[in-house]
Amino acid sequence: MPHDTFLRILKKGPFHISLAKTLACHLIHILATLHNHQVAHCDIKPENILIAANYQIKLCDFGFARITQQLSRPPGGTPGYTAPEIYKGNNLDLFKCDIFALGVVIFIIVMGFPPFQSNDPTLRDQWWNMILTKQYDIFWKKCEQYKQQKYPQEFKDMIMQMLDPDPDKRISIVQLIQHSFLQNGASHEQIVQEVQKRVKK
Repeated sequence: MPHDTFLRILKKGPFHISLAKTLACHLIHILATLHNHQVAHCDIKPENILIAANYQIKLCDFGFARITQQLSRPPGGTPGYTAPEIYKGNNLDLFKCDIFALGVVIFIIVMGFPPFQSNDPTLRDQWWNMILTKQYDIFWKKCEQYKQQKYPQEFKDMIMQMLDPDPDKRISIVQLIQHSFLQNGASHEQIVQEVQKRVKK
């Protein structure tokens, strides 16, 4: 049986950057395995991540998943995690949509709140507009002012590459695995200790 959903554990607050590196690395490798088998998840969000009995992270709920060569239905997803190109609905790269959604999740792991509320173009979310217009310096300045702390530049670079509004410019899974932010993360034992502490709260 799983220990808990990742959402409930995330609600206990953001993770220290070293722990976040390891969690992000695990999630990216899970996504890479799916994509290597030509499967797009299409609904990555904290509710669909489980902490297994051995404290390994697992992706669940493949109800919207697609074998990419067999696109018989439009992709699903959850508002706040869906890539902006889904609102346009043509020539979708579902792997790049997964990377966008995972970028939102990793942002929440580190920051404790989402990078925007909606990227639906009809809603004009001010946070998403800063990403859409690439006002990254202003975006991070506001985030850091709110949290009253600075964040590593490699983290900010990776997130903005994952959330790039243009799927053709969005970072690939191969590039993501090699990103410098993922280096020197916490050990598995440290992750287990942190998860145990959060489960008991």
